[in-house]
Amino acid sequence: KQIVQWFPGHMAKTRRLISENLKNVDIVIELLDARIPRSSKNPEIAALIQNKPILTLLNKSSLADDAVTRDWIDWYKSNGGYAIKIDCITGEGISGIGPAVKNILKDKLKRLEEKGMAGRKIKAMIVGIPNVGKSALVNKLSGQKKAKVEKQKRSRVKEERKESR
Repeated sequence: KQIVQWFPGHMAKTRRLISENLKNVDIVIELLDARIPRSSKNPEIAALIQNKPILTLLNKSSLADDAVTRDWIDWYKSNGGYAIKIDCITGEGISGIGPAVKNILKDKLKRLEEKGMAGRKIKAMIVGIPNVGKSALVNKLSGQKKAKVEKQKRSRVKEERKESR
């Protein structure tokens, strides 16, 4: 009897890398596509990150319905989470990531300060399914083009959105 392995190797590798490196980070930043937040969420992330604080970023927000994005942000807040809308192409919301991370980690940062470790760099792990904008976010945050970004046909997507209204 032949056993079919359906779980792709790159997915297994990613799970392993998340588990191995989780101890080295202070916070997990999960990137979702603001147009399809539920569909772009990896259902395994919550179990993989265990008790780590998480900030959810709703990327590509300029292409999403703003009222629906606000509803998702409210949903995360009402369920004890943190979410902000961003757009890695336009830069919208990027400046809010640092303050959000500091707010989420305020208790930890206070403890570090009490131990004389104020100013220690915060270490974050960025996670998300393919094509949600992880590389674009890394490039935007670093101010350099370090990560390869696939070109998106944003104007076509905008036109399709207008037509569907």
